[in-house]
Amino acid sequence: MTQPHGHERPRQAAPRSSIWEGVLGTAEVVAWALVLELGRNIVVNSLGDSDVVKVIGGLLRGLAVVGVLTAGAYAVYRRIDRFRERVRTERELALIAELVEPGEAVQSAEDRHCTEAPEQLSGLDHDPLLAALRDLPTHEFETAALLAVLSAMLDAPARLPSESTAERRTPLVLLEDLEVRGIVSHLGADRYCLRRTPKLPSTAEVVAGPHWQAALPALLRHYADRATRWAIALDTDRFAKGARRWFDAEEPYLRTLFPAPSVRPPAAAVHELARIADALDIWYARKGLLENTSGVAEALRRLMDQSAGDFPVRDAVTVLRAGRLAQRPPKYRPRGLSTSLSARWAHYTALRRLDSSPSPQVLVDAADQLEAAWWLLPHADLAGEVCALINLAVVHLHQGRLDAAQDRLELAESRTRGGRDPAGRAQTFETLGALWWTRGEPRRALRCWQRALTAYRDLADDLGIARCLQHLGSAMTVAPEHGGLLLDPPLTRAEVLRQAGGWLATARAMHPDALHAEHYAQQADSPLHTVDRWPLAARDPQ
Repeated sequence: MTQPHGHERPRQAAPRSSIWEGVLGTAEVVAWALVLELGRNIVVNSLGDSDVVKVIGGLLRGLAVVGVLTAGAYAVYRRIDRFRERVRTERELALIAELVEPGEAVQSAEDRHCTEAPEQLSGLDHDPLLAALRDLPTHEFETAALLAVLSAMLDAPARLPSESTAERRTPLVLLEDLEVRGIVSHLGADRYCLRRTPKLPSTAEVVAGPHWQAALPALLRHYADRATRWAIALDTDRFAKGARRWFDAEEPYLRTLFPAPSVRPPAAAVHELARIADALDIWYARKGLLENTSGVAEALRRLMDQSAGDFPVRDAVTVLRAGRLAQRPPKYRPRGLSTSLSARWAHYTALRRLDSSPSPQVLVDAADQLEAAWWLLPHADLAGEVCALINLAVVHLHQGRLDAAQDRLELAESRTRGGRDPAGRAQTFETLGALWWTRGEPRRALRCWQRALTAYRDLADDLGIARCLQHLGSAMTVAPEHGGLLLDPPLTRAEVLRQAGGWLATARAMHPDALHAEHYAQQADSPLHTVDRWPLAARDPQ
């Protein structure tokens, strides 16, 4: 393919893992070492025992030894790396092994949320426990979270030098007492609402006291642990669908846990809020939303500013997510965190370039930045690597560099085998479909989109489902003769167009911003306003 005028693209870089495996493959290195040793013997035997021959022979033997030692060191490194990857994977699987997936939401007219502010009563004044509950960022708690908060507050006085012993009440006894007194009320099987609170003391006094300082981190730790586990589950075949349901239900609540800008939480609470923000960041990426769509990144950035540089790397990450990092971040220790942050900045900058004006030169610059981001990403960051590869492939498609795009997508497909990053794998097949359609191979394109649609339905990914329905509906409108690949016979052209119209109508309903769906729906001229028959499923052959 011709390159953009005025810029010569470098040769397509080889995949990272294959470079050193090809150069330092054990069998190849041993073979070359034997060749070098044989060459040394030939030189010595042919030219005699002179000083020059000794030097040449020594160099050849040294090269052979260095090559073998280097290959051995690389083999040990790869073995250690695989061991670390296995340990990390086993640790993550252990974290999510006991998760129970939420079921389908049950529609009900009854409101089981804590929508009204608690009543403030003078008769409850100066109760430190109730005052601490009043000044937490939320008044609705899961039972387990409320018990954790009460336990932390009961233990708080024991940490002060002026207190000899902690209160003797247990969290469960205290919870029952609060319920009897009408301080909290039951919202169902697993939630409580705070109904009554004291007027005094003031918020400034409460947040400086030991009970609130213990209660807030305990509350946030409970939800940070949950959000972290479900974020890990998003990348597994088994739990991904349930994880999406959990985040759909809990994401609005998680956003309420960030304190007001006027409140300065303890450092432990900021750490837990950062974990919640990390989990939400993963969720927003899965939903195709901007990082600061809900204001979480900006809220965390304000808290980081109050921390006065206590978390330099975390602060840089938060500023980046909030869209306020205008230049490449400085280097930090450890190096892995620094390169990961630099990779994200390069990726973020490339996407902003593409949003501004996708001219030929902008495409070239964006491709360079995306490739730089891919090289900087840690090997363990599979989702980030796959995301960078897919975006790089999309840029190559816009450039008309189909071979380069195929190379990146095939690498992404190979990295996601074995159930790793199912959402990234589905999007890889979706983008491969666009590649094969551009190449003029509609059957291969349709098969890729079928696989992507099947995977998205397994993941309950509405946006992915909508995009694939748009791809397949548009394709059938243009080439209804291939309808036999997507629908069971007998078929007519009119029936294929009718079903395509239903797919396009559903795509518009699920994803109002779906490009071109309206245009092709008019061509299909179908009476259907929803899916009548889903495209035939195509399972991933991995």
